[in-house]
Amino acid sequence: MFEVNGTYINRRGKYTVLSLNPPKMVVRYEDGETAELKIAIQARIWENIVVEQEAEAAKRSARSALGASGSKTQFFIKAVTVPSPSEFVFSGWAERVILAPESQADMLQPGDRIIYYAIETQTFIAVATITGAPKTADPKDFFYTVDLERACFFPVDVDAASVKLTTGVPDDSIELESQPNFRKLKLAPESFLKITEDDFELLAEILTEIAESDDDEDLEDEEFEEEDEE
Repeated sequence: MFEVNGTYINRRGKYTVLSLNPPKMVVRYEDGETAELKIAIQARIWENIVVEQEAEAAKRSARSALGASGSKTQFFIKAVTVPSPSEFVFSGWAERVILAPESQADMLQPGDRIIYYAIETQTFIAVATITGAPKTADPKDFFYTVDLERACFFPVDVDAASVKLTTGVPDDSIELESQPNFRKLKLAPESFLKITEDDFELLAEILTEIAESDDDEDLEDEEFEEEDEE
């Protein structure tokens, strides 16, 4: 995978491979600092970054196509309920789908942007993009417990997410111009609340910073593991 003089990226930044000495390699970052890194770990990080870049390029292409066709991107808060606030698990998350009652499905479209809000922890926890047309199914197929026999399920791509529900963005730390009384609302599970692009970008930026911080901590842990092995 790696080649001498090849340029790659990890969570710290771009680097050039100076030498390959399996299972490790010597690299130089753009600031001139050199490091000896474990090839297997860096290969996994590089593959993840490439996947993220390809997904982002596909989303940009989809949004451009939607814009060319006259469709307008919409922005929503999606309220979800979690069985255990100590775990980042809720209906549809693992399957990367988002539920909409058939009566509400017409208001959603591919390209719409979503902020997930966990009712139990009162935190904004993830950013996602609807990537395709809906399919109708029994909610129980995706472990939903809503009182519906059929519902529409839109595929989503997750742009950023906090590692834990409790490390998301508390709703009392943000003022939403489009929903100034947000904290007083009694949001029902699986409901949608429309917001402006500015409010969406505010939340998305903070959640992205949280996600990147978590990635940096993971990278530091991996580097410590390498040092311990030496």
